[in-house]
Amino acid sequence: MLTFVFVCLSISVTGLNAFTVAVGSPSVNVKENEGVDLKCSYTADFGATPRIEWKFKDLKGYQFFIYFAGEATAEYKGRITVYDGGLRFNKVTRADSGEYDCEVSGNGGYDEKTIKLMVLVPSSKPISTIPSSVTTGSNVRLTCFDADGSPPSTYRWYKDNTPLPEDPSKLPNFKNLTYKMNAFDGNLEFPSVSKLDTGSYFCEASNGEGNPQSGDAVHMEVYDDEDNSQASAVRSSLSMETQNVPSKITTNHMLEKQYGVYMLQEVKLKLEIQKLELEITKLKLELQKLRQEP
Repeated sequence: MLTFVFVCLSISVTGLNAFTVAVGSPSVNVKENEGVDLKCSYTADFGATPRIEWKFKDLKGYQFFIYFAGEATAEYKGRITVYDGGLRFNKVTRADSGEYDCEVSGNGGYDEKTIKLMVLVPSSKPISTIPSSVTTGSNVRLTCFDADGSPPSTYRWYKDNTPLPEDPSKLPNFKNLTYKMNAFDGNLEFPSVSKLDTGSYFCEASNGEGNPQSGDAVHMEVYDDEDNSQASAVRSSLSMETQNVPSKITTNHMLEKQYGVYMLQEVKLKLEIQKLELEITKLKLELQKLRQEP
């Protein structure tokens, strides 16, 4: 009886480790353009020549094989090497960030494990949208986005070169401001913008890789409805004046050109007169000579 219990326990304990796949680390970080190994091992239960496959799910959720039927798929040939113990990338790009499934089957057994790979890319200069003029009381949203940072960047906003706190109500200098800032999607929202919100704004993106990157600063002016109408009228007037500038310049240029032609003609006439005067002088001298002859 004791022997039977011992045998059952032995089978049970052994079964816990049967057909098992293990990874070196479930999460791996690597800088872009560097090589990396994704470690994947398995127990002997799968046999001497188990079937090994690698699948990849990118950050958008698309999944496909990168190693199937004993060879790398077309897009990964020359980029990866599968060996007894894992998969090696010669050089990674930011598109390689995602989840890698190591699947092993053989002798009727199957198991798989997932490794999350994060390719590290510094934040780039963010693209922001900041209006130059808004009306008091309106809902205004400033946006900021960095397309390159991996892991994804977080965002911070500045007004007149001063960093804005995430919660303005907690600091005396900002308690009269009513904006909402989201550090993860980069939005700075004013549910009801006021003249106190007038200022120069820019955003900053950072993800811990390299230096934080700043976007371009834009001055946002907050007007009352009446002020904004007057400002629009002034801008419209200036726009009309600007449109008339080319015609004025063209007219002035034509007048100057005509004046130059008249001046040239006047000079030519003076020269002709001088020639005539010289001829008259010569004739007078000839007449004097003739009179003096006997």
